[in-house]
Formats: sequence, structure tokens, C-alpha cells
Amino acid sequence: MPTSLTLTALHRLRPILRRESRRTLRLARLPGHDREDVEQEMVLDLLARLSSFDPERGSLEAFATVCFRHRGYRLAQQAQRDRQRQHLTAFDEVDAGSSDAGGDETLTLAEILPEAAGLGAWWGQPTDAVAALERRIDLDRAAPVIDPRDRSLCAELSAIAPSAAIAAAGTSRATAYRRIAEMRLRLFAAGIATAA
Repeated sequence: MPTSLTLTALHRLRPILRRESRRTLRLARLPGHDREDVEQEMVLDLLARLSSFDPERGSLEAFATVCFRHRGYRLAQQAQRDRQRQHLTAFDEVDAGSSDAGGDETLTLAEILPEAAGLGAWWGQPTDAVAALERRIDLDRAAPVIDPRDRSLCAELSAIAPSAAIAAAGTSRATAYRRIAEMRLRLFAAGIATAA
């Protein structure tokens, strides 16, 4: 029972891999540029299952075909679930529940979505204008309270993980955490509650 593939064995499996990846792309209705990703997924699945290959029960090509086909089917199902979650609908498609009670007029999706919400609302992004305004007011109140030398640390903390931000700040961990504690105290004294 092999636990790895040789280059010659992988070369023999290449035509099967290409055929099954094309089949998966058709089933999943994925674009052609996703072929390499699908092939990588299939090869990884084959390598994970290679320990259960028994040469006395069949050839490596037959085993690989079954593995590739099963993985391709699962990838196609995942792509279909992803598409269903994205609510793919044309903006000019008529919404069935939008007709007026007395008239025959129906509205399209583009007419139902508020312009201020934008496309992000349809994709599930938060569009609460009040929350955005409150966040902006809090930032305006916090800016003068934060020491100018700490502004770069704040910007990095908001963009990347704390450990990476501390490393980018160029100070020791103890100094960075002390500065963070001081910032929290200043914000609290200014009437701005900290998130953490």
C-alpha cells in the first residue's frame, strides 16, 4: 500500500485528472480559470486516500478515477451551495411579491433596493447608516485623545493581528501593551467605552 506517488505514476494519472477536472467544471458551472484549483483539490484528495489503495483489487488509474470523480462531485455540490447563498438575481428581474394591491405594475430588484444601501446590501454587508454615523462620531471624539505617537499603533492594530502590529511598531511587547493600556484609560476618561 503506497503512501506517496512517484512522478511517473503522477504523469500516468495526468490525463485522467484533466478529464475529471473538466467534467467537474461543467457540472459545477465554474469558469475555466478554476481548473488548476480543482486539479489541486483532486490530487490532494487522492494523496489523502492513497494509503487505502490495494494493487491486488485494481489499478492505480481506476482508483484515481474514482477518487477524482468523488472529489469533483463534492466540489460541484459546494459550488452550487455557494451560488445559492449568493442570491444570484438579475437587477432587472421582476420581484413577484412587489406588485401593488390595485395595479398591474411590478418592481424590479433595482427599484426595490435603496440606492443608499448600494450593492453591498444585496451581498449581506451591513448597511446601517446610524451605526456608521455613530462610529464616525466616536472616531472624531477619540482622535484628539490619542497621543500622536500612538496613532500609527492604532492604525496597525485596526488592520492586522495584535502580535503583527506590535512587531511592526518596533517596540517591545511590554511597551506596546503598556501604551495600549494607556490609550484605553484616555479613551475611558474621555467617555468612550472600549470594545475590549
